[in-house]
Amino acid sequence: MTDTPTEPKTPPETPKEAKARRTRRQWAALIAGMVAGGLIALTVLVLIGGRLVVLSPAGRDLVMGFVSGKQLGDYGAITVEGLSGDLWDDFTIDRVTVTDEEGVWLEATDVRVDWSYLALVTRRFHASEITADRIRLIRRPIVEPSDDPPGGGLPLTIDIDRFSANIDLEEGFSQEYGRWTLTGQTNIRRVGLKTAEVRAFSLTRRGDFLRADVQWGDGIDDLRVNALAQEAGGGPLAGALGYSPDEPFRARARIDGEGVSALVRTGEFTPLTIDGRFRQGGGTRISGHADFSGSDLLEPFVRRIGRTARFGLATVADPERPGFEAMAWDLRAENFTSRARGFVRSADRAVPDGIRLNVATPSLTRLTGARLAGPAAWAGLFQGDAAAWSLDGAVSVRNLTAASYSAARLSGPLNVQVRDGRMALDGDLAVQGGSRSGVIGGLLGAQPRVAFESARTPDGAFLLEDIDLRGQGLIVDGSGARGMNGSLRFSGRAEVTDARLVRPAARGAFGGPIRASRAEPGAPWRITFDGRGRRFATGMAELDRLLGATPRLAVTAAYDEGRIAIDSARLTGTAGRATARGLIGGDGACASPWTGTPRVRSAWVPWPSTAP
Repeated sequence: MTDTPTEPKTPPETPKEAKARRTRRQWAALIAGMVAGGLIALTVLVLIGGRLVVLSPAGRDLVMGFVSGKQLGDYGAITVEGLSGDLWDDFTIDRVTVTDEEGVWLEATDVRVDWSYLALVTRRFHASEITADRIRLIRRPIVEPSDDPPGGGLPLTIDIDRFSANIDLEEGFSQEYGRWTLTGQTNIRRVGLKTAEVRAFSLTRRGDFLRADVQWGDGIDDLRVNALAQEAGGGPLAGALGYSPDEPFRARARIDGEGVSALVRTGEFTPLTIDGRFRQGGGTRISGHADFSGSDLLEPFVRRIGRTARFGLATVADPERPGFEAMAWDLRAENFTSRARGFVRSADRAVPDGIRLNVATPSLTRLTGARLAGPAAWAGLFQGDAAAWSLDGAVSVRNLTAASYSAARLSGPLNVQVRDGRMALDGDLAVQGGSRSGVIGGLLGAQPRVAFESARTPDGAFLLEDIDLRGQGLIVDGSGARGMNGSLRFSGRAEVTDARLVRPAARGAFGGPIRASRAEPGAPWRITFDGRGRRFATGMAELDRLLGATPRLAVTAAYDEGRIAIDSARLTGTAGRATARGLIGGDGACASPWTGTPRVRSAWVPWPSTAP
């Protein structure tokens, strides 16, 4: 055994040392108090100063300038005029308009907002009342492509205790004029259940009404709908949906924990019926029928998928696995079918084994509205949930037509992954029976193959992460990435391996590095290409004399909205050179001829060229 050593005793603190320690504590407390007081004073100054600034005429003009011109999704830009009152409490706006490419389609006048800015501290917009003396729906809007990123949650909760307005539905919007009074309330939370309540009554056709109570959340089980609309002799509601405003109109919808029921009827025509019941643990049955022929708004559906569609969903308890249900879904239309089969866990509606999914169309050209292909189908496995999911499968397309190239079949793996607002698409596609005619056919050949990985980022940018294209006379490979500042870039190489496939009298190869960059989503792509020939000849004696066996083509260009703007194209040979600038449109036509020394004719350029 050993004795534990005795710890040395700390000498007692002297009065001088104790006073110094108290002095340090006092100074630290004084400094901390001064810093805290300064921060509080600065916060108060910012709040008071900011409030006073926006109450001034210059401040109101600044706010209106910030709001005006902002895009409202796909429906145009907003303009605000005549802001008055206390912007932090109770203010009015003389006029608000929404404008698309054809002009103003929505106008609201005498808009009043009574709200509390203090709720913003908790990421909540709370208005006790929002009213508008008059809202005019002048015509149907022209839906425009939006630059807003897809998906994403709400930045703050929207809580409106009461909203009301008089609505004018004009002939351009609803085929027949109607004036309605609208009231309601809504609570759209950032997270959790969201609710909305709407009541509307016609002032021009007494007795016509619309009422709706809707609740929704993060899952399909949270959805609740109780809605009813009626126009005894027809009216603007029917007209706004594309149906005749002269026929009696009635629409109802109910979704709750027991089942689903929906009906739309105009005159003697019933364009929509849905009926079904929900049974936990199995026994769910839902079926429906839609007829798109009665509404001019639904004419695109008639053109692309057919006049009618039938669908059904059924579940039964799995006798081999307690707590699971076998699920089957079918949708059938003239030009589109889909089918899903799998097992769903009853407790949380999860699909741990995935769902087998098949979609098919007899005509991809008809379905997309563009000349693409005949029959097409995709089959694969769905896994995940609404927040993050994937589709892993394979595609088969027959009678493919793309630009001047055609093929008997295109097939191969094609997968999709979605997570946190990012969508990734990858595939390894092979062509069988490709046409060898024309420039593109000569380069791609009968059996080209392309493997790629691409992504659409949460801010809406498209990124080609990797590509490897192999044709009988063309090789394209490269990769892309995103910079820390959000910019996009691509670096690769394109090479024509045998010029005889483009022109029988030609020979040799031509290719080089190609690079592209984009500063931000929505900005043009900047493209550079530096190609060189190897034992190259066009088969035209005079041109080959000027170019020699190793010509060089250096191009800088910008790609935006389907057009290529050539900033500089310089073709250099052993005995001559040529330059060009101009635009190349979607049809491949170049708006500027080549000029050079000695004189080089535009007919020698490998792509079509027309002088302005």
